[in-house]
This record gives sequence, structure tokens and C-alpha cells, in this order.
Amino acid sequence: MAAQPDFTPPSTDAGDGLAGLPLPGTALDVAAHADSCLAMIAPTLGPLRVALGVSVFCAALSPTLGNARDPALGALQQQEMLAGLAHGIVLTAARRPPIWIKQHGFVKMWPVRKHPGHGRQLQGIYNTALMAGIAHARRLEQAAARDLIAFLLGRMDEPARRQHGSSAAWKPRQWEAHHRACADILQQEISCRVAADPAGTAPARRPSDCLAAA
Repeated sequence: MAAQPDFTPPSTDAGDGLAGLPLPGTALDVAAHADSCLAMIAPTLGPLRVALGVSVFCAALSPTLGNARDPALGALQQQEMLAGLAHGIVLTAARRPPIWIKQHGFVKMWPVRKHPGHGRQLQGIYNTALMAGIAHARRLEQAAARDLIAFLLGRMDEPARRQHGSSAAWKPRQWEAHHRACADILQQEISCRVAADPAGTAPARRPSDCLAAA
């Protein structure tokens, strides 16, 4: 059985745990940031793809999103990018290696059935963003990774926090649910930042501010 994360379950009082994630304010900016993360690990991208079993991916995310002319397709592209990015960040912050990520179903192995004719593209966007998230989280210090997970748990309501607070006695399916719940919160935080300022012109603010106001 895969080893569990080797850090102590954090408290949920971590302030703004996204401080270590300098993601800009528009979807295209977030994609460009993800591309820069991929560029940093270019020499190891091949081995990472092999470890994850990724066969369908995009060379870069920002041109793909920037050229979206179909609003429905553009929304799905953004959704898959943010989902992949959030999963990659959370899983790596939780010290999950690529082989664990693959074995537990966090890599999209089949085309996404959400838009006719674009399933493989959406699959590629997700998997590319997943690798970018892994690259990003590898830059986090251990304390920053703990703070991030604590922050995401702190954004959950009390029942969800009780359900998804980590435990050394958990089985793999419980850990999977924990990671997915944390990634969902992170995706909401980033999406909230993008939706609050789609043109990228408003003063910077914490993404948690707009969730708190919702």
C-alpha cells in the first residue's frame, strides 16, 4: 500500500494559505503561469509524463485558451485547466508521487465527454494543467504546503471539515476523497479570482474575499 503523507495533519487556522501560489487574475494569465511552471521542469517533463501515464497533452495551455471562439468550449477548457491545476497542486503539496496520482485515478486516461469533437483536447488540457500543478507545488517549502492544505480545509464548512480532516488510519479511498475535496476548494478559489476580474483590471485581492461574500 502506498505510504501516507508524512506530515502532521495541520490546523485549519492558516490565514490565506494561497500566499505561496501567485496565480494572476484572469484565466489566460493563469494558463500562462501554468505554462511557465511546465517550462521550468522541461528537462524532467518526459519522465513525469511516463510516470503519470500521460499520452495526450498540450504543448502550452495559454494559446489553447486564448484561441477559444466557442463560449461553451472556452468555459470547458477553463474548467479542465483549473481542475487539473488544482489537483496537481493539492496532490503534490500532500506529498503524493506521480505513480500514486496515476494509480488513484487523478490522470484523465480517456477523452472528456463534455463537448462533441473536443474530448481529446479537453483531456489534454486537464493532463497538461495537472503536470503544471505538480511543477508548481514542487516549489513549495514543506511549511507552505502544510499551510495550503490547512487553508483549504479551513474554507470547508464544519461537516465537510470533519469528513475530510486527515487521519493516519484512513484507507486509500478516504485519502482520495480528501484530496479531491481540497482540490475542489482550491479550484473554487482560483475561479472566484478569475470571475471577480475577468479583464484583469481590478485591484488585487485575496480570492477568499469573494467566496466569503458569496
